[in-house]
Amino acid sequence: MKEHLVAFEYGTGTAWGYVVAQSAEAIEDAFPELDVVEQPPEWMTTEDLGAVRAHCTFTLTEGSLDTILEAKKTLNVSMVS
Repeated sequence: MKEHLVAFEYGTGTAWGYVVAQSAEAIEDAFPELDVVEQPPEWMTTEDLGAVRAHCTFTLTEGSLDTILEAKKTLNVSMVS
């Protein structure tokens, strides 16, 4: 199992999270609305990634798109893409 950085673009922004799964393909099959990101964007700092990991990491079977959207509300970092 591996953590995969994912993004959900919802029109006015992007919500980020980590999904623990066997593969990116498994995530794409379960959540076609999520983009699996191989490398974080250049603007995303180590602190940003740590905040996302702390507030929004879930397993493929125990999470949902709502998990990412709820976590976005609680992140105390300013991430602008």
